[in-house]
Amino acid sequence: MSEPDAMDDTQTYGDQISVMICESSQVQLRILTQTVEDAGYRVQTAHSAEEVLELMKLMPTDILLTGIEVGAVTGLEVCWALKANPETESIHTIVITASGQERRLEESLDAGADDFIRKPVNMTELRARLRAASRVVRMQKQFRQLAETDALTGAANRRAFMHCLEMETEQARRHGSAVSVVMIDLDHFKLVNDTYGHAIGDRVLIETVKAVQKCLRDRDLLGRLGGEEFAVVLHDTPIEQAAIAAERIRAAIEAMKIQNDLGEAVPITTSLGVSAAASDAGLDTPESLLLAADEALYEAKHSGRNRVVLAAVDQPDSRRATG
Repeated sequence: MSEPDAMDDTQTYGDQISVMICESSQVQLRILTQTVEDAGYRVQTAHSAEEVLELMKLMPTDILLTGIEVGAVTGLEVCWALKANPETESIHTIVITASGQERRLEESLDAGADDFIRKPVNMTELRARLRAASRVVRMQKQFRQLAETDALTGAANRRAFMHCLEMETEQARRHGSAVSVVMIDLDHFKLVNDTYGHAIGDRVLIETVKAVQKCLRDRDLLGRLGGEEFAVVLHDTPIEQAAIAAERIRAAIEAMKIQNDLGEAVPITTSLGVSAAASDAGLDTPESLLLAADEALYEAKHSGRNRVVLAAVDQPDSRRATG
């Protein structure tokens, strides 16, 4: 049976903390896996350091528990690689060292390991060290969420949005997949603030984010770029499907039921511009995607508002409108 507080420490934002275990011995790997799973963690396994590095590209991991001698690439080299990569530097690493290997222990810490445990592994001690690691992971995620989240609305802030867009466009470039951007700007928002006050304006922004989030998938990201301007990155989505998603967003925002303190309805509409990655049209960088979507948004504003306009990649001077 796991320790009483183990499950509490394995939960982060509703998800189990994941532990990747790398051990060349099948017997030891099986024992460690059973112990860690029983403590309430989600476990991934690898038999070599090379396999760890490959798996890290495919699935997120919070904690790495690794031996030192685990293939042509050592566990220490994995630590170096993880800490040198901004995408993986926050992974908490625990190195398993053999008893009496003080030199390897020093090397482990120098390589960037966050903690160590000696063989033979005492399972009670292992669970305690995992709980301590879980608390560190949870705090890191909380700090990262605060740093990447717009304080008012809960949407991603501009920095987090741009980071996501950069990663999505790079993936689209490497794999030939699609990525689309939807720019969203609330219509006449200054008038809303002037007429109903900033408290109502803030409520409109908060409810807008809630409405948009309901239209998105898990891999999509909504960001607040500033003021009443938002943007969405649509993962693996060509422009035709992005247009459907944008129209769904437009309709959801128009359908919001917002009232002022007197019970009067506050009508809200939005204009949207959509672009998609297309290397043959030069739209294959975050900046070009945003610019194209922004130009389409400008067209939506000046052609009547409360509509979706697509950036036409084949004819740069033309625009297609929906809504």
